[in-house]
Amino acid sequence: MAVIGITGSTDGIGRAAARVLLADGHRVLVHARSRERGEPVAKALGGDVALVVGDLARIDDVRRLADQAREHGPIDTWVHNAGVWVRGSTPRTSADGHETTFAVNVLAPHLLTHLLSAELQGRLLWLGSGLAGSARPQPAALGRETDPRRAYAESKACDVALALAWNRRLPDVISVAVDPGWVKTKLASPGAPGDVSSSAETIAFCCTAPNLASAPYWKNRAPTPVPRPLRDPALQDAIFAACDRMVGVG
Repeated sequence: MAVIGITGSTDGIGRAAARVLLADGHRVLVHARSRERGEPVAKALGGDVALVVGDLARIDDVRRLADQAREHGPIDTWVHNAGVWVRGSTPRTSADGHETTFAVNVLAPHLLTHLLSAELQGRLLWLGSGLAGSARPQPAALGRETDPRRAYAESKACDVALALAWNRRLPDVISVAVDPGWVKTKLASPGAPGDVSSSAETIAFCCTAPNLASAPYWKNRAPTPVPRPLRDPALQDAIFAACDRMVGVG
């Protein structure tokens, strides 16, 4: 039995992955933006569930989320699943003054990894995307993109780069990126060909597969190439350092 935390697990891929892992007998830390949103989901999932809450668009909330997660440590696997694609009434800027997509998709998981590094003892999963390969993140200009599609692609490219950067910094943790595929969620267009169950199975596989360290990027339960521009350790480290500065650590 492993203790596995999943951000953004009240719906979509995160909720489906939690259901698979609970059925396999693991303890799952289900994350929600608020207790009001999370409690009905935790109750419906059943099994060995612990609810942790925090708005990932707020740095103070990320710190409180880490405090809650540490109460359930040590943590075998943490899945950085939560993500946003800014549209409609979603604020374009976070409470801390960062572009919202970058704040939630990149800064929150980066800070959370810092805060949980002492409790992590097995694996760290970062959700990438097929769009990651189309982005060219510039460390000196991170978070400035405001076009929703490009901002999302840049954020996912940063997540892949950070997965590799953290893997070199946490000797006792396997940190990898996972491409969940183009599936029907509230972030994807209605024409997405896949469904959340296939992505959930991939995440569950990466939480427990014995050979995960054999590759830095996974899709459909198999290794997949890291986009060429993101393979450069110097770029990975520059993104890492820029995120450190933005969240006030390092």
